[in-house]
Amino acid sequence: MIDSPGSGSVDSHETREGPEREVVTGDLGVHIGLCSPHWPPSRGANGIVSYVAALRDHFIARGQEVSVISQERLYLSDGSAVSLSPRGTAKVMALAGDRLARLRGDASGGLPEVGRNVARQIAAAHRIRAFDLVEMEESFGWSELAASAIPAPVVTRLHGPQVLKPARHLTDAELCRERERCQAEARAIRSAAMVTAPTQAIMTAACQSYGRDPARASAVIANPIPRGHDGACWSVDAAEPGHILMVGRFDFWKGGDTMLLAFERLLDLRPDVQLTMVGPDEGLETAPGERQGFEAFAASRLSPRTRARISFRGLLKPAEILPLRMKAMATVVSSRWENFPYILLEAMACGCPLVSTDWPGADEIVIDGRSGLLTPVAEPERLALALDRLLEHPQQAAAMGAAASQRCAAEFSLDVVGDKLLACYETVIRRTQRIAA
Repeated sequence: MIDSPGSGSVDSHETREGPEREVVTGDLGVHIGLCSPHWPPSRGANGIVSYVAALRDHFIARGQEVSVISQERLYLSDGSAVSLSPRGTAKVMALAGDRLARLRGDASGGLPEVGRNVARQIAAAHRIRAFDLVEMEESFGWSELAASAIPAPVVTRLHGPQVLKPARHLTDAELCRERERCQAEARAIRSAAMVTAPTQAIMTAACQSYGRDPARASAVIANPIPRGHDGACWSVDAAEPGHILMVGRFDFWKGGDTMLLAFERLLDLRPDVQLTMVGPDEGLETAPGERQGFEAFAASRLSPRTRARISFRGLLKPAEILPLRMKAMATVVSSRWENFPYILLEAMACGCPLVSTDWPGADEIVIDGRSGLLTPVAEPERLALALDRLLEHPQQAAAMGAAASQRCAAEFSLDVVGDKLLACYETVIRRTQRIAA
């Protein structure tokens, strides 16, 4: 592990003001490349895009040059964009870029042909304006191809290693592609010059599962959230008693079924509660090759009484979600697996009382009983009891929400996290320069 301001795990015990933090001012002026599924951020919601957008702004404010590589284009620090498509193939490559963005989250194998295209884009961008360092996600093992395409170091950021995600109902073909994807990610992570992860749980599990020596260059650094990102602050007086909010896809990983079954149990304890669900309906895998959407699940598994007290809003813009946060007495993350979800950070930053399932690494973000409540994964009864506890004690819920907001500012703010990552990058760049010399 690197022993520097750029490394160190998230403090999972308490929120406190530490010693005065050394501010990174960019003594080593560098050009950093960040890969993103799509750009600009307004094109759609995605955790990696939110992460890249926050870091880009912070690094530029610290005096660094930052470019974003996304879908055949290089977006420079000044906001201008340069095409990375070979002459005469711009339209074809743009379509390939759209396909790439759609495939990143799927279990679609290593996709080496797309990986080679990503590496070509990064190499083309490097010829336009040489990078000192590039950071990209681990998905499909493409970072290994990128590292072989340019002389600058490529940092692999763990945004969601496929091997760590819980098993789902998959067809034989999907299982084959899943194995190919995991094999490609393993090769990339084992060979990476530097690996970073938002939690120690993710770092440890990924190294163990993919065969990387944990003593090699690595750093545990949280995902950042801009301080005062929306200026909102939750208040118990403005919240509606009994109103619960869940934001996330309706699918297996986000645990939409866990939320619905927990809500039905909660109704037996509190007949006046209501649930608002926000997010696209991608369906639950019920058998290999089969999915069940929200309405079908509700009709088959919930009573009419329960369905009548649920508002399923579908995909909304952040500005439309914020008022729902403010009036919800409790916010829920019911996922079976997460990495370091912005949907949780955004609720914490606003001071919203919250309940989250205890997926690996959740306890490095939420301090159970102090800044929120943690419940076992996929146990609706325990989730219902935790929600009942929050609703029964609104002042305690408000105190936990305030503690969550304080923790977010102290541990996960852009100033704190961005400087740690920049210091980490500078360590990697200097080491690379020494080896080259």
